[in-house]
Amino acid sequence: MKTIYECSQSKGIKWMTAIFFFMIIIAILIEVYEVSKGVNLTAALIVTAILLLVPLSCVLVFPMYIIADDEGIGIRTLACTKLIPYENIDHIERFDDQHPLFINKGKVGKVTLGPSFQMGLFSVGNTIRLMGVGGVFGYIGWFRTKGIGTFLSYVTDAKKVFLIYRVKGKPIAISVSEPDEFIPYYMKGGAK
Repeated sequence: MKTIYECSQSKGIKWMTAIFFFMIIIAILIEVYEVSKGVNLTAALIVTAILLLVPLSCVLVFPMYIIADDEGIGIRTLACTKLIPYENIDHIERFDDQHPLFINKGKVGKVTLGPSFQMGLFSVGNTIRLMGVGGVFGYIGWFRTKGIGTFLSYVTDAKKVFLIYRVKGKPIAISVSEPDEFIPYYMKGGAK
């Protein structure tokens, strides 16, 4: 039986994505203006190409939905479907507001994002982004956190995260719109 779980973005992620695209559009308009004023056309085309490729790459790896069927759990993006066979799933752990993976809550309940831009790394709470996107479309890419180590993330809502520990390979973090629907699935033997 095939079950599809939607990966909707949290409100904060939607805002970050909208602001990101707004900034890209403004940057492209500035490039067009600069070219009309006589700036080097080749340089302007290179910058514009980069400005278009960055959001396109985000769109290609953004998780649209999670598929759970007889073979395993699949993560569907525009570029491909990444399948995690059940025999390669050791166990699945749930993260939520009380036990966050990406956000570290302070004493007053405020979100503390300790940015550290050393050597191209960015800290989100206790989690460090090694390579990927940390906000536009979600938390997508390679991250590292104390206790878990390095993991691959396809998270669109940091409050609805499941971490799939694999027998072979690094753990994979996913999020689904309705985590309470996904919980009974994997608790009933959908994944060991």
